[in-house]
Amino acid sequence: MKIRCLLPSLALALAFTLGLSPLRAADGGKDPETELGKIMEKMGGTFRRLGRQIKDPSKNADSLQAVATLRDAAKSSLKHEPMLKAKQPASEQAAYVERFKKKMNDMIALLDQLETALKANDNEKAAAICAKVNDTQKEGHKEFKPAGKKKG
Repeated sequence: MKIRCLLPSLALALAFTLGLSPLRAADGGKDPETELGKIMEKMGGTFRRLGRQIKDPSKNADSLQAVATLRDAAKSSLKHEPMLKAKQPASEQAAYVERFKKKMNDMIALLDQLETALKANDNEKAAAICAKVNDTQKEGHKEFKPAGKKKG
């Protein structure tokens, strides 16, 4: 009798340990993880770090590495389509993806400007460009990021 009670308990404990909780209800209602989402998460973390140090000339070498990471991620994102494309009318999907790619190319152009300012040790200009990058990010998230994903 004790074994009968023990087996379901062990199975349930194992499920929770492995992250297979039936109570998670399809990952708590979150959108499925995508390659583009992973790229954007990486960009978000790198951008937050960059924003904290952009005005400090002693951190320009690290800031330049962060800009390179952001640029590489932004270029990589161009190979993907936002998941919200599927929610657009079929006749508007291609234009939606093109707007996404334009926004990412705008971001890449700003990152190029940011790199130039950092290489010139013009941290005030770099901070102003960083603010533009932030604005571009926010605009992009309004149109291309699923509503349930507020992180980053």
